[in-house]
Amino acid sequence: MNLFECIILGITSLRRNPLRTSLTILGIIVGVGSVVSMVSVGDGSRSMVLREIERTGGTKMVEIYKDDWDRQSGTLSRAAGEAVRGRSRWRRNRAEHLETEDAFEILKSARGIVNVVAEDDMPGWSVSFKGRKKESRIVASTAGYDRSYNWFTSSGRFFNADEVEAASSVAVIGSKIAEEVFLNEDPVGKEIKASRPSYWRGRSGLYEVRLKVIGVMEEKGDAMDTTGWDDRFIIPITTLQERFKGRNDVERIRVEAVDVDTIPLAIADAKQILGRIHNNTGEEYNYWTAQEELATADKVGLVMKALMGGIAGIALMVAGIGVMNIMLVSVTDRTQEIGLRKALGATFNDIITQFLIEASVLTLLGGVLGSILGVFMGQGTAALISKFVWEDSNWPSVISFETMFIALIVSVAIGVFFGLYPAHKAAKLTPVEALRTD
Repeated sequence: MNLFECIILGITSLRRNPLRTSLTILGIIVGVGSVVSMVSVGDGSRSMVLREIERTGGTKMVEIYKDDWDRQSGTLSRAAGEAVRGRSRWRRNRAEHLETEDAFEILKSARGIVNVVAEDDMPGWSVSFKGRKKESRIVASTAGYDRSYNWFTSSGRFFNADEVEAASSVAVIGSKIAEEVFLNEDPVGKEIKASRPSYWRGRSGLYEVRLKVIGVMEEKGDAMDTTGWDDRFIIPITTLQERFKGRNDVERIRVEAVDVDTIPLAIADAKQILGRIHNNTGEEYNYWTAQEELATADKVGLVMKALMGGIAGIALMVAGIGVMNIMLVSVTDRTQEIGLRKALGATFNDIITQFLIEASVLTLLGGVLGSILGVFMGQGTAALISKFVWEDSNWPSVISFETMFIALIVSVAIGVFFGLYPAHKAAKLTPVEALRTD
């Protein structure tokens, strides 16, 4: 008997008991569907983080900032700092604050970079125009902020380097400010009043500044990392420093590398430049990269896939036991048929091949249907996460054809593994004892 005849015979045998066959396939469907869906949801975590990174600047960004407690004083060497941290003693970071000129020097001297932006922000502001008022947040930066955050103007323009150098009283506003404060009017060219409460020696007052609107930023939406972006307005950082702060320190510096491969070179040069300017090692500042965020997402996804995959693996194991059970029942029901076939010349290999093919066809069909079901289960699970667990996250479900293929291979392997004992039991029957069975 050739392989094709064995397959036809195996399928015919399965069709004799459709209910029993369907219930056995159902276990495989649930197990494989669970594996495919959980992997798709786990891979979705990385896809979601990558999507947010691209929306807020891209994977080539490096963010430099000073953490007041995470690092040791700039007067300490790295070895001394490690020794202090090793004793679990925390000290305030006495390194100098980052300044606007640091960004300009990094742009001028560092290798492997294409854009550098110094920025600061200040909450508690409100914007008003013709009596209409909206709570807002001020963001101050150098030119190139729009490129750094992949966030461009929908009308008007962004301020340039000359306006930053001149500390011009100009502003670019978010889409919600344009919508709620200006209503149907075009904001470009209009003058807004930005104000913020102030307290000095027990007396309350009000900071006020008039700014000319030169542009409106495109809508980003209140989702994930861009929550609140449409409510802010952006001004030159020198305007904030000269008119309100009275000093040149900045909150952070964002560096855009040529590509991901040049990020280590850009960070090394930035450390050297900052160390030279501020008379420290440059290690006193934190250097965040998008790759760190992606690595964290990979770990989260791996944990999710491991936990859920373990549960799905148990489901597959139970399904495999069901396959073994159905095959043992099939052997019992068809003992006389096996004896007759062996009396007519069927060999040990013919019988074992027939039952293994039956098990393989059973699990392969379950694997195909389970993979299709897993796609919809993954999308449904991602939708539930976005609605009830992490609202407005739009958690994606990443369909991996590689995972689906592996799931099919595993399902067939389960059929072979769990069908091996029943097939061997059937094949070793002698014609005489098989035909004598009632």
